[in-house]
Amino acid sequence: MKKLTLLLGLSAFLATANAQVTGKYSKPQEGSYTVTADGKIVKKEKRGLFDRNKADKVIDAKYLAGACPEVNGKIQWDRSYNVPGKSAKQIYDAMLPFLQAFCKSNGMTELSNVAVVNEADHEIGASIQEWLVFENKPLSLDRTKFNYQLIVRCFDGRCVVTMRNMSYLYEEDRGGTTFPAEDMISDAEALNKNKDGFQKGGVRKFRTKTIDRKDQVFKMIEEHLAN
Repeated sequence: MKKLTLLLGLSAFLATANAQVTGKYSKPQEGSYTVTADGKIVKKEKRGLFDRNKADKVIDAKYLAGACPEVNGKIQWDRSYNVPGKSAKQIYDAMLPFLQAFCKSNGMTELSNVAVVNEADHEIGASIQEWLVFENKPLSLDRTKFNYQLIVRCFDGRCVVTMRNMSYLYEEDRGGTTFPAEDMISDAEALNKNKDGFQKGGVRKFRTKTIDRKDQVFKMIEEHLAN
């Protein structure tokens, strides 16, 4: 491909040079040369292979250091929501049907369910298994089964939601391997030495898609509690 580009550019240059000798002008083809405003033919500045999409190399800070906090060596996200004017029971009564519907929503497997209900202490525990899709093209579907727990604790005027015990069942159709989240998306495993990029390999998709899904779930809960 490089030889072809060079030959095309050289042919365009020679054609232009011949045209100038005979008193005619022919604009060079798009390639290695270009024409300035004053009619001069100059060689284009070379660009590196990855220079074309420098913006694509910029990584959103939300995926970098500290994005996957750990509690006792396990990745865990906690989100507290203010629900002014509502009692713990009212919040509990709102969150229970939400979680029951969530476990039956699109993308869930039959293993998703509300596993623990503690009305006295206003606590709910859901065990989730859903499909986390990395890429979905006509001839390519890359996804994993994503397992996690959602723990909801309700207080007067406040609700605390925890996402924990995460793991992935990947390539199940080829035998499958279950990976704990700590082996895939933790800062130590997913990020490079400087914590400003990702390790080589397939960990990036697990970390970014998991963080995106966490944000989506927490946003859904926020919107539900606001109603």
